[in-house]
Amino acid sequence: MNVLVEFDSVSVRFNEEEVIKSLTFTLNQGEVIALLGPSGCGKTTILNMTSGLINEMEGKVSVHTKKFGYVFQEPRLLPWRTVIDNVLFVMKEKNKMDKKLKAFEILRMVRLDHAADYYPSKLSGGMKQRVSIARALATNPELILMDEPFSALDPKLKNELQQDVIQLIDENHIGIIYVTHDPLEALRLADRILVLSGQGCSIIHEMEIVKKRKERDYEFLIQAELELKQWVGGI
Repeated sequence: MNVLVEFDSVSVRFNEEEVIKSLTFTLNQGEVIALLGPSGCGKTTILNMTSGLINEMEGKVSVHTKKFGYVFQEPRLLPWRTVIDNVLFVMKEKNKMDKKLKAFEILRMVRLDHAADYYPSKLSGGMKQRVSIARALATNPELILMDEPFSALDPKLKNELQQDVIQLIDENHIGIIYVTHDPLEALRLADRILVLSGQGCSIIHEMEIVKKRKERDYEFLIQAELELKQWVGGI
């Protein structure tokens, strides 16, 4: 199994404050790691180091692919472009017909092919996030970074989108680093959960989940959440 991301004893300081402390972990191809921790603990900083937006650090971050997508907490769509044009915007294929056919196929995967010609102003919050996921998939990624993409959505819609992501993960074998402060969300989506401390962000607990995502029923989630809550406290 190919290693996509390696953090080796990584520490980061902002204005003399230690934000990340001796962080070490790896992400393999097709694996989903959830970073679970309180707001402001440094989870987004870890994503920014992975994507190359932050380079000043102690230790080493190695990313063994240049093919990655990013799904933010807010959709960040271009309001003057239609749904399909937002997807086409990030695609590098030269053949226009092939490019458009692929964009429609990706929209079908996220159940938005019917809304290809809509503008973002006509979309619900959940539909906007589906476009964001489609746009990330359109780059042919080996790695996707997801920064609390469903935190602003109501529970029902959040659960629907999580099920869509589970299907996309299993079908496309993409490595994902998924930031959340929701233990149940982490338990539904991740192969491994890294529980992070609140200050001087470091790993205080690691949980590996062997059970397949589609087999994680309510009873399993509740029992696993009880175990996690010993570590996550008031997250």
